[in-house]
Amino acid sequence: MLQREILSYLAQHPDAKDTVEGIMHWWLPGGETGVKASDVDGALEGLLARGWVTASSVGQGTRVYGLDRARRDEIMSWLEN
Repeated sequence: MLQREILSYLAQHPDAKDTVEGIMHWWLPGGETGVKASDVDGALEGLLARGWVTASSVGQGTRVYGLDRARRDEIMSWLEN
């Protein structure tokens, strides 16, 4: 599950911030292999809806995603299940 992989990375690197492309390359096990940008984008939208991830616009439609540190305890609890 992409949401779990993204949150696992953020739990280990709470200051990390990146674009969809950077997340695909750096945050996911095995890099970009077999993962579509649209799937990562969908996973991020779900995490944004939960309030677990933040997004900032930079440049022309580019978004940078990161952990909502205020929700870290809730995220850690979800990852443990």
